[in-house]
Amino acid sequence: MHTTEEILEKVHSISHVLITEMDTEGILRHTWPQAPGNSVEAFAPQTIIHAFYALHRDCDHPIIHFVEPGFFLAVMQMDPDTFVMIGLVSPFSQTREDILKLAGGVIHPIYLSNFCDLMLQQPSINLEQMQTLIQLIYQLSTGEELSSGNILFLDQVASGQFAPSPLEQSMFELREDPGLHVSTDFEAALCDAIEMGNRAMLERRLFAPHSGHVGRMSMSDLRQEKYSFICLATLATRAAIRGGLPSETAFSLSDLYCQRVDLLTDISSIQNLVFTMLTDFCRRVQEGKKLPLVTPVILHALDYISVHLHEQINMDDLSKHCGLCTRSLSLRFRKEVGMGVPEYIHLEKLKEAKYLLRHTDYSLAEITTYLNYPSQSYFTQIFKKYTKLTPQQYRMSAK
Repeated sequence: MHTTEEILEKVHSISHVLITEMDTEGILRHTWPQAPGNSVEAFAPQTIIHAFYALHRDCDHPIIHFVEPGFFLAVMQMDPDTFVMIGLVSPFSQTREDILKLAGGVIHPIYLSNFCDLMLQQPSINLEQMQTLIQLIYQLSTGEELSSGNILFLDQVASGQFAPSPLEQSMFELREDPGLHVSTDFEAALCDAIEMGNRAMLERRLFAPHSGHVGRMSMSDLRQEKYSFICLATLATRAAIRGGLPSETAFSLSDLYCQRVDLLTDISSIQNLVFTMLTDFCRRVQEGKKLPLVTPVILHALDYISVHLHEQINMDDLSKHCGLCTRSLSLRFRKEVGMGVPEYIHLEKLKEAKYLLRHTDYSLAEITTYLNYPSQSYFTQIFKKYTKLTPQQYRMSAK
């Protein structure tokens, strides 16, 4: 029989997913791969294990948590003294901004850079693949098969009251209206808003009075809601692709939401998830429209900058990574992106600085360290150069 460490190392070598071994107090024993700094501590392992016990789970009943915006985190008990955490992972590529939204204000700034870097290195894993990893670990450790029915999927966002109340009333009226089917104009308006990446328009279309009802596809009200959700997910996916969202990202996002709705057991949660899904598609299209249209080699450079944003990015290393000489890369980058590499790096860092100033209480010194600027005065100088405000002035104006 293999040891727990041997099993976890083997599974990691196959999947390349972050796997963490802990004791019953959430104290880390080992991670595969070796995680930088205290980045895994950001997952709050003690809280996760406490929730595991609170839900009366055991070695034969693992949990998969869904974490907004689009991550999975699994926890399973190997023996009375050992827990295993798999992930965070996502079924599609996440941007540094998405990771920052997940971590900002929760993780201490000295760990934030390591956490973002770790998340950007994770492979894309969907819900089914996560279940397979759990079942593989279970089989290797016990010699027995684990039924997928034994794995609890927790989607706390969908089950909470996160969608605006007008949405519930709108959906209720849609189901109760005895008239004709929903107008194609209504569907087209939703799709147009998503295709344009216009959230304000999307919300106006959702909450505006409209006639018609969703055709009866099942005698079960719950299945009816799920079928309607899947139809809407299909429309939203196509609209997002027309709006410029990469097709693989759009399809993966659709798969994720359809998997989530399949596991829900009440109509209110499905209605909340409708709003979450539509606004998620809309946001991603909107963010995609802000990106410059570039050739693959410059896209390669942008990806490298994103992954190494909190490090000292050397033009020689960047050029070597892209397979170009420094001069050729500089000229092509400026032509396609509209600015030089140093300016682009500053602007990407300032996006994160603005988010942290608006949504966290991190000090300027902490943000300076996180963004890898040499001094607080230099960070302030760069911030004021591009925003015409000092960081403190920006923070005050955002409140």
